[in-house]
Amino acid sequence: MAFTVERRLQEGWEVVELQDDRSGSCVEIIPWAGAIINSWKLGKGLQTLDIIDGYSGRRDFEANVHNGFKSAKLSPFVCRLKNGEYEWEGIIRSTGKFMLNKDALHGLLYDVPFTITKDWVNEEECGVEMKYDYKGDIKGFPFPYTCIVRYTLQAGNLLTISTVIKNPVDSTSSIPITDGWHPYFSLGGKADDWWLKIASDQMLEYDASLIPTGKLITNNDFQAGRLIGNTKLDNGFLLEPGASPFCILKNPANNISIEFVSAVNYPYLQLYTPDHRKSIAIENLSSAPDAFNNGMGLLILQPGEEVCFEVGIRITDYGLRILRINQTKESVIRNPQFVILYTLTYFLFLSIQYPTIQQTII
Repeated sequence: MAFTVERRLQEGWEVVELQDDRSGSCVEIIPWAGAIINSWKLGKGLQTLDIIDGYSGRRDFEANVHNGFKSAKLSPFVCRLKNGEYEWEGIIRSTGKFMLNKDALHGLLYDVPFTITKDWVNEEECGVEMKYDYKGDIKGFPFPYTCIVRYTLQAGNLLTISTVIKNPVDSTSSIPITDGWHPYFSLGGKADDWWLKIASDQMLEYDASLIPTGKLITNNDFQAGRLIGNTKLDNGFLLEPGASPFCILKNPANNISIEFVSAVNYPYLQLYTPDHRKSIAIENLSSAPDAFNNGMGLLILQPGEEVCFEVGIRITDYGLRILRINQTKESVIRNPQFVILYTLTYFLFLSIQYPTIQQTII
C-alpha cells in the first residue's frame, strides 16, 4: 500500500507523518502544538524539498510560537482583534492570549494540545483527525466549543485540511466564530524570485494598525500573475467565488509550484512576507481581521450548530518529476549490480563493433 501513517514521540510530544511512497510526499503534523502542519517534504533520499517553514522541534516552538505564529490554527478569531475587545449579547468583552500594540492576535487555540481521535489508511489516501474541546475558560470568550481538524493526503501531492467547529447542543448561548490558518511556504531561494497569482482584484483596506476600515479597494496587482520582486506583503484579499486554483505560488528556478485548488467557507486570503523573505505566509481566512467588530465574514453558531472550513493544496509541475528522476538515477548508479552489468554490456558492445577486441577477450 502506497500510503502510510506513522505516529511517534519526539522531544516529549507526538508527531504524525502522512506519507505517499509513490510521490515521495511526507506531511508532518504536531497535534500537541495546535494541530499544526510543521513540514511537507517532497522527494526521497538526498534530494528533498520542505515547502513548509516550520519549527525545528518542541523547544523551538515553545520559544518562538509568538514570533510569526508559523502554521497556527486561527480560532475563534483571525489575525487582529482591535484593542482585544468586542461586543456580544450587549456586553463589551476583552479577550486575547497575545497582544501586540493593544490588539489581540490570532485567536486562542494556536498553542493548545489537540487529541488524536482517529487515523486511517486505504488505497486512495491517508489521514488523521484531531480534536480540542475549548472550555470557555479564557477571559472574554466564555463560550465552550469543539474544534475538529482533519488532514487528508491523496495521490498527486494533494493535501486537504478541514476544520469543523461545533457549538455544543447544551450550550446556553450563540457564539461568534471565524477560522483560518497561518502557514509559511517556501520553494527554495527567496520570495523575490517566486511567481505569485491570486484570483482577486479586491483588497481589504487596512489602517496603520492593520485593522480593516470596512472598505474594499481595487487591486489586481497579482491577478494575472507576476514575480513578487521586492514587494512587501501584509495584505488581505477577497477571492473570486469558485476560482480554482485561487492562488498559485511558483519558483521558476526549479519549476515547483503550490496550487490552492479548492476552498470551503474561506473567501479571504491574507499574504505576508517576513523580513528574511525565505518564505511567505498564505493564510486562508473565513473572515476579514477584526470580524468580531466589523462583521465582515463573521459566522454565528446557535446551540447544536456546526460549520466546516476546508482548503485543498496541491504541489505540482515539472520540477517535482525531474527531482524524482534524478533520485532514481542516483540510486541506480550507486547500485553495485548496476555497475557490473553496465561494464559487461559495454565490453560486449565493443567486442561486436571491434572483432580484434573480441579475440582479445576470448
